[in-house]
Amino acid sequence: MTRLRALSRTLGRHRLRVALALLVALAFSLRAASYFDNPRPLEGGGLVAEQAEMARNITDHGKWFALNPKAYDLVQQRQAQERHLVDFSRIDFTQADHQSRSFPIVDQMPGVAMILAAYWWPTGDKSYTPLQWLQIVLDTAMVLLVYWTALHLTRRLPVALLSAFLYAVFPRAIELAKYPTLDVWAVFFTITIVAAFVWARERPGSMRRLVLFGVVTGLGIYSRPFVILLTFALALVATPGGGWMRRVPWIAVPTAVALLVLSPWTVRNYYEFHRFIPTRTGLGQAVFEGTGQGRSDEETKAHVQRNVPGARYGSPRYDDFLLGGAVHGIVKHPGFYARLVWHRAKRYLLPCLLVLLVWRRWRSVALVPVAAVAATVVPYMLIGDDRRFYRPAFFAYFILIAMSMIV
Repeated sequence: MTRLRALSRTLGRHRLRVALALLVALAFSLRAASYFDNPRPLEGGGLVAEQAEMARNITDHGKWFALNPKAYDLVQQRQAQERHLVDFSRIDFTQADHQSRSFPIVDQMPGVAMILAAYWWPTGDKSYTPLQWLQIVLDTAMVLLVYWTALHLTRRLPVALLSAFLYAVFPRAIELAKYPTLDVWAVFFTITIVAAFVWARERPGSMRRLVLFGVVTGLGIYSRPFVILLTFALALVATPGGGWMRRVPWIAVPTAVALLVLSPWTVRNYYEFHRFIPTRTGLGQAVFEGTGQGRSDEETKAHVQRNVPGARYGSPRYDDFLLGGAVHGIVKHPGFYARLVWHRAKRYLLPCLLVLLVWRRWRSVALVPVAAVAATVVPYMLIGDDRRFYRPAFFAYFILIAMSMIV
């Protein structure tokens, strides 16, 4: 009888390994097929070009986090002509570098620029391809991380496998994996931060795990500043042991570590712009356009130039003007703004009501995916309706869906 039970467990583990291998193979093949179908997608091309131009200035001129406007315009023109992303190795920047000097920028976090520079500097090959394949591999690995997180939250294999399957075949994840943008890395770090919290939660007395949770969060800020809110949201709803005094170190320690990881960027911003900018500008532009006062970046730029001549795009002065205009518009039409926020809340927060179906069964952990959604979605509900802001929350929806279906 003992031998039969051991054999049964062995066969069960073998089937599980086969299932996970098939999931990984499925996820990778779908993402690879998407890449080969359109290896240089133009969506978000301006954001991609800005990150790549930062990387080029690091590798070619030793200037960190700077942009040459002539070079950037040249890339934008080539992309518009060819209707796809253009590798920087195919563009001659000699004339642009002679005609214009670069200046420090702060309207984007530099996560992708640093990864590109790390590859471009030793190889000299200014191509997006290695970054795209790295992202495809990492997004495939996210399938396993979603599986691990769901399994350790619920202790149920069907929930974990279904959550992983939903992420593996999610069309937008498949498509997004090949885009060399910060938005892809925001998804990676959101999933990893939640997994790191669950990992730390399983050994509450381990300060090392709590610190590593903070390190992962700090690195995530370089792709999406609002991931810092995950430390607050997760600790508030799922700190092991309960009690408010218990929650304080679970909020304070990872937050302090994350801010320490971020501090070099914040110090750089103070040195370059002589003001405290902890992460980036862009809030003013996002709210201005998100409240319907500007229909496009170009229209917003023209509006700023009419009112603040000479304000450089993305600069603190540029963003301050737009934030002031956005606040004035909200105060003038509060009902319209409230309706915008309500429609976004209905679209992105209603799936969290699934927690009501699973609350009795997984009371101690059911709020973890809800907290992940709230920390990701709520800040952007107040800002704008760009769907790329909300994509990092989808894995949490999948875990909630899987929990509900099992119940």
